[in-house]
Amino acid sequence: MTRVTRGLGWVLMIGALWATPAGATQVVEGITGDGAKYGLAVPDGWTGELIVYGHGIVDPAAPVALPVQDGFARLRDAWLQRGFAIAYTSYSENGYALKDAVQRLHQLSGLFAARFGQPSKVYLVGHSLGAAAAQILAERFPGQYDGVLPMCGLLGGSGPEIQYLGDVRVLFDFYFPGVLPGDVLTVPQGIAFAPGQPAFNAALNALQVGFFAPGAPTLQFAVAARLPFTSAQEIVLGAMTAIGFNLRFTNDLLERTYGQPFYDNTETIYAGAADAGVGRYTASPAALNYLRHYFTPTGDLEVPTLTLHTTRDPAIPLFHESLYAAAVQREGAGDLLVQRSVNRFGHCGFTDGEVLTSFDALVSWVKTGVRPAGGDATQP
Repeated sequence: MTRVTRGLGWVLMIGALWATPAGATQVVEGITGDGAKYGLAVPDGWTGELIVYGHGIVDPAAPVALPVQDGFARLRDAWLQRGFAIAYTSYSENGYALKDAVQRLHQLSGLFAARFGQPSKVYLVGHSLGAAAAQILAERFPGQYDGVLPMCGLLGGSGPEIQYLGDVRVLFDFYFPGVLPGDVLTVPQGIAFAPGQPAFNAALNALQVGFFAPGAPTLQFAVAARLPFTSAQEIVLGAMTAIGFNLRFTNDLLERTYGQPFYDNTETIYAGAADAGVGRYTASPAALNYLRHYFTPTGDLEVPTLTLHTTRDPAIPLFHESLYAAAVQREGAGDLLVQRSVNRFGHCGFTDGEVLTSFDALVSWVKTGVRPAGGDATQP
């Protein structure tokens, strides 16, 4: 099956043509048979090249909607003004929907080609969960994509990411017992983690007070949890970010593992006093197999891949980049990987200029075969 026809049998082409995004002369929006919303935008003077964009994780309680986070609208308009067409989707479900994200993204180029013709080149771009989905597609279908820009992605795999977030939660519970409801694998339904809500306020207060309590438990917690930080403020923000992921997405992930526990720290060694007293949990083989399948990167690259990450990302830490680089090196594909970073705190905390500069470097690499420099993404 060609890229033009892939997936068209299940698509409801209910879109119409509008001129809404800046720089676009044609925009098709519709809904697939799986309930995913999609958008296809083509500028006047289209270069023939297409960007397939994958968005980051969305709270399971939120409605399915076209991407709005990570500055997507601004980036879309900037790419359109440069002559690129854009294809994007909501996915058909929220939460840790990596499997669905891969499927929905892979069908976008077929939807696009059926309406506007086969693009000359297709670039995969993604943030966070969407970065992982884009990388999976680049590894599995290198003949259908020409280059990939994964940003702030869990490229080291689901296992290390779940381990990191789980460690943050069990260590918080050790240093601040009774502050949060439930535990790393048991989150009461309906818990809201937002400013002004009881769980949020309780965690924030515990962390702030813990800087000055005997033994400085907040600092001990941050070190044991391997939070990236250079200041007290970054410790608090990073901890609240990681704890928020645990509270918002644990039940969603349990549904995907059919209730089987997915976090295991039976053999984890923690820094300081926590190693002797932290709660211990055992994952089921079935749940671990799910995480391996969705996903463990192969590192088997056949198309140029340029990654972008902030150095102090508290949600998907920078260690994912070294894990992915090691996988690529094992496959002997190091010449197809360039990694760039921004020395900054935050998840996907890039400026539009940093994203566009890295994307331009990827496009030049694809077209000329000249591998760009890695390292500091703030440098031209």
